[in-house]
Amino acid sequence: MKKVFPILLMTAAVFASCEKEADSDQLDNKFVVYTNYDKSASFGSFSTYYLPDSILIIGDKQEAEYWQDENAKQIIAAYATNMNNRGYVRTYNKEEANLGLQVSYVKSTYYVTNYGQPEWWWGYPGYWGTPYWGNWGDWYYPYAVTYSYSTGSFLTELLNLEAPQGQAEKLPVLWTAYMSGLLSGSTSVNVNLAVQAVNQAFTQSTYLQATR
Repeated sequence: MKKVFPILLMTAAVFASCEKEADSDQLDNKFVVYTNYDKSASFGSFSTYYLPDSILIIGDKQEAEYWQDENAKQIIAAYATNMNNRGYVRTYNKEEANLGLQVSYVKSTYYVTNYGQPEWWWGYPGYWGTPYWGNWGDWYYPYAVTYSYSTGSFLTELLNLEAPQGQAEKLPVLWTAYMSGLLSGSTSVNVNLAVQAVNQAFTQSTYLQATR
């Protein structure tokens, strides 16, 4: 599902998943939120989630870089608030979580253009790889995804941490959100608009709901 609404944040880009791609000429001066999910997932069967306290920065460095300042905390808080409002309980112990929520920010497309799609992140330094979450050998997307990234975009993935583990097993991605638009000249405006985009991603994902 996709939603386009008129707020300025980042450079226009297209994220498509079994959908018609948006016309890039029509993305100027707009913020774009794409979401997709595993149609077979029973989101009501999950109750807890783990959300790291930082946002991975996808850039051009060899070492991992994380966004952890007050601005990042505001964006992370928006994810937590939405998850909590849907009935999920945040746990700070990864081992106790049913779901994992990872957030990345594209600061540079250097690695994006030097890795193949859609698997460019495999081997990216510091990425939330499967070993970070547990003993899985690979990722599994139950739906087709094709990314076309731009500087300033956010990537979000909701992971099924209850999936069987083992090096022969894959970690399922249950939900994906991609947010892109135009950067403004103000950090506070950018952060506020990023928070609005997070809220929009959940608004258009009504299936994300725990059973109370």
